Amino acid sequence: MNPEVKEKRKWFRGDSVILILVGMLSLISILLVYSTEGTRVLTHIVHLVFCYAGLAVFYFLNYKKLVSNFSLLGLLLAGVLLIWTLGSSAVRGVTLFGFDLQTFYFIGFLIIVFLSNFIGRRYDAGQQELDKKEMGYATLVLLGFCGGIALLNMSTAIILFLTGFAMFFVGNFKWKGLFALGGLVTVFVLVVTLLVASGKLDNVGRISTFVNRWEYYFTKNNQEGYGDQMILSRAAIARSGLHPAGPGRGIIKYRLPENSTDYAYASLFEETGLVVGLFIIFIYLTIFYRAWHIARNSRSAMGSLLAFGIGFWMTCQAFVHIGVNCELLPATGQTLPFISTGGASLFVSGCALGMLLSVSRINEEEKNKVDPHSMFIRGDSREG
Repeated sequence: MNPEVKEKRKWFRGDSVILILVGMLSLISILLVYSTEGTRVLTHIVHLVFCYAGLAVFYFLNYKKLVSNFSLLGLLLAGVLLIWTLGSSAVRGVTLFGFDLQTFYFIGFLIIVFLSNFIGRRYDAGQQELDKKEMGYATLVLLGFCGGIALLNMSTAIILFLTGFAMFFVGNFKWKGLFALGGLVTVFVLVVTLLVASGKLDNVGRISTFVNRWEYYFTKNNQEGYGDQMILSRAAIARSGLHPAGPGRGIIKYRLPENSTDYAYASLFEETGLVVGLFIIFIYLTIFYRAWHIARNSRSAMGSLLAFGIGFWMTCQAFVHIGVNCELLPATGQTLPFISTGGASLFVSGCALGMLLSVSRINEEEKNKVDPHSMFIRGDSREG
């Protein structure tokens, strides 16, 4: 067959492994929603359609042009969304046309895109390392948004901070800058802890809910009922093991609040058991590995940081969700990417994955022009 003809017939140039794995997660999610919420599975399927539509759009767009031209606008949009959310009566989001829209997913994605462009374009332009002003500006952006998000959703703020910090690390921030950022966060945590202990933050956002959940986690004192979710989640997992109840035969899931969102993993585990539970963990680990591989093979520092940031962000969210469901972490409001229900979370996850696949597509298109080399970690320039 003529190579040119064969090349034209290749309709998908991205990382097919990621696409297949996410398709598996989507099928598992349909089973979960049908089992827990019956006819609402139709709504979930519609959300999945929008998810894959976002994935397709961002896959076919050139991520370099998109990120370079619109990352600053995205940062401004993230700021507007954060201010709007902080002033909204909706929990962890805003009310738009009568629907509650979870905005923190959009904000997190936009911040990752901005940081990828801000750091990566300097290396792509031949700059050897970021100066103090540039590191300070990137740090200010990350801490500012994480601080605002923390008022309403501490776990999301922590995940975004960890993602940003990891991007700074692979983006060759100087060691002094990384230690300074760690020191600032440590001081902030100590100050907040003192204020919480004195009761001065009881009426600020959802701080009191966060504190009560941590108090239960360490003391196991459930007089206020903050441990109900975790107790039921642990019971659902313990009931299954190697002898799952079977699809549609779960019992504890009906008593478990948010059984298709915040506690989707426990609901699935009760009915499908250890094998499926471990398989889901394997899928997320593989997605992160593939994202790392895409980052390593990008000839653009921006693409490397973007691929790594998206992969780390999604995987971190997944493992926080699983950790909470297994009572390894205090209760949070994290969903399980591509499995939990929710229009905003699914749509943003689809868009983010589409951008990740766009990086892999352009890597594939460029590899025959110039031998790919990694710009993921550009030497070790963190001295001083």
